[in-house]
Parts: sequence; C-alpha cells; structure tokens
Amino acid sequence: MPIYEYLCPQCNGRFQKLVYGFRDPEELACPRCGATEVRRAISRVAVLKSEESRIEALADPSMLAGLDENDPRSIARWAKKLGKELGEEAGDDWDAMVDEMLEEELQRKEKGEEEGVDGEGEEESSVSKKSSVGPDDLGWA
Repeated sequence: MPIYEYLCPQCNGRFQKLVYGFRDPEELACPRCGATEVRRAISRVAVLKSEESRIEALADPSMLAGLDENDPRSIARWAKKLGKELGEEAGDDWDAMVDEMLEEELQRKEKGEEEGVDGEGEEESSVSKKSSVGPDDLGWA
C-alpha cells in the first residue's frame, strides 16, 4: 500500500493519501478545498551516496554556482549545501553553526554601517548574540 502525494491546482494544496493498489482512489478530492481535479506529485526521495561520490560532488564546479563571496547569505547557503554533502562528517550542529556565523556577520556589517565603516571594523566576540527576529530562512530545511 503506497502513500502518494497529490497537488491541488485550485488552492495549491499538497496532501498525502494511503492508496490500496497502484491506482488513484475513485473519490479523491483535496481536503482543503474539496476540488476533485488533483494530480499526483513526485515525492522526495533520499539517496545514499558513497564517500567517493560525495567527494566527486564537492569537486564539481557547479557547487560554487551562484556563490557571491561578498554576500553573507550566499556564503551561508553554500555552507549548508556543503554540510549536506559532507553528511555525518559535518556533525549534527552544522546548520546551527552556519546560522550563528551568518547572524554574527550580519550584525557586524550592520554595526559597521551604523558607525560609517564598511564592515571592516573590530571583530565581535565569538559569543552568539541572538536577534529577536531569529535566523533567516535560507531554504535548507
């Protein structure tokens, strides 16, 4: 009994349905808006990679595509992508560490702009200062 994901073009809803067999149920409808014109979506899958294939992926030039070394958010996205490729070797707290470094860099730049400096002023303490807004969502959930 597979679990299929469906998309509703009317309300842009996404839902899952346990299906007996491999055909869509006859009375399939979106639970959010009740539309019957839903379509099956392609579900995400997990792929295990060997260490060799992970190293090859890191050496791929496309790994650096869209990287702007002057944009802290761009560097954070790249670092999170790197952490995903490294897998367990990066550690469980990799994304949290990247978020903390991004926040510190953004605070440092903001402080530099307030003081009229271009962000090259004194280094802040390595202690994280959490903002009231929270870290940016960089799309790496």
